[in-house]
Amino acid sequence: MATYLDREHFIPLRVTDLVEFLAMGKGARVDPNPLAPEVQAAFRRLADRLIDHYHHEFHARFRRIADAYAPFDPDRDTLAIERLSGEDQDRAITLLFDEIKGLLEKANYKQLTRDEAQRVMQGASLWGLDLDVDWSVFDHIEIFYRGDTVGVRSIRRWWKLWKKEDVAVPEFNRLVVILKQKPHKRLGKAADTRSVFMKIFKDMPKPDLEMILPGTRIKLTKLDHGLIFYPLMSGVALLTYKLLADLFEFGDIFSIAGGISLSWSLAGLFAGYGYRSYASYANKKTAYTLQLTQSLYYQVIDSNAGVFFRLLDEAEEQEMREALLAYYYLWREPERAQTAAALDDLVEQDLERRLGVKVDFEISDALEKLEALKLVRSDGDGYRAMPIDAAVAAVGGYSVAAESSPSRTGFQPVL
Repeated sequence: MATYLDREHFIPLRVTDLVEFLAMGKGARVDPNPLAPEVQAAFRRLADRLIDHYHHEFHARFRRIADAYAPFDPDRDTLAIERLSGEDQDRAITLLFDEIKGLLEKANYKQLTRDEAQRVMQGASLWGLDLDVDWSVFDHIEIFYRGDTVGVRSIRRWWKLWKKEDVAVPEFNRLVVILKQKPHKRLGKAADTRSVFMKIFKDMPKPDLEMILPGTRIKLTKLDHGLIFYPLMSGVALLTYKLLADLFEFGDIFSIAGGISLSWSLAGLFAGYGYRSYASYANKKTAYTLQLTQSLYYQVIDSNAGVFFRLLDEAEEQEMREALLAYYYLWREPERAQTAAALDDLVEQDLERRLGVKVDFEISDALEKLEALKLVRSDGDGYRAMPIDAAVAAVGGYSVAAESSPSRTGFQPVL
């Protein structure tokens, strides 16, 4: 069984497309290898029943998560009959985050630890600003990602006369942030510290991860500090020195008044330069914020309760993909039992050869699903798939809705 450092368990194929590929070879670059028509019909029946099975299973999971999230949903428009407090709220928060973590793992997301996040966020963003993240503003925070890739962004550099150029940027294909805030001076008095906020993003550059977190502040470099504060301090020092010098030299109020006027003029020049430096940096921040807003408009996929629907759909499809692939490649080799390692390599190599899809197939999880559904049996150190008719019967019958409407894989089931 091959081990890959550059692949993930996520299988980037819709279940409908996967069924068409396995049944008819649709989308195959080489060797379509379609099943015979009567065998296709049986395989589609199994696919539809697996879809019904996992849809029912994940609907129950959705109800659990929806109930766990209800007390912390910032977009809720229904009446909360009873409010949680104290230990009950702590237990509810723990339950909610455990449910979300389990769902994200099913959808093949990986957790980004605090240390990993801090390493990712080191240095300035693409827009030239570095932000300070205060982790103490969070009561709870979890970050998950899927797809550690490299993207391309267009930027302009002043030393290249602002000419646009494309640069390679490490990014997360999908990023999920779940957080609950707590009272903190950075958030202000109006901050919502009761709710749990969730966001899912696509194609998020790693250096810009810090920009999606609340309570961040722009870090001033030593040069920025110097440009802003040195002129101001110089002006104050010059004014003080001039006042004292005039006092000791002239000793009368009229001479001192003239000195004050000159000193204020010089101090004003320094202060004006300091303010101009600060205004320049503030304008840079405003431009950055505008760029950020425009960028996130296209990168935010969903928020809060809407994140559940997307993640549940992703997790449900991933479960079906793994089960279908493991069963299909065992079923197509009926003459001999296959070890888990051999089956793992067969799935990975065939997907890469025929579709150009590179995945690290999660064989242990897939076989566990098939054993739970009684679609495979052990044979020594290997496994054999149940015959297709027995597999269809083992998964169970259609729901009324499925029997009275076209198959979700695009074909009317043959019963």
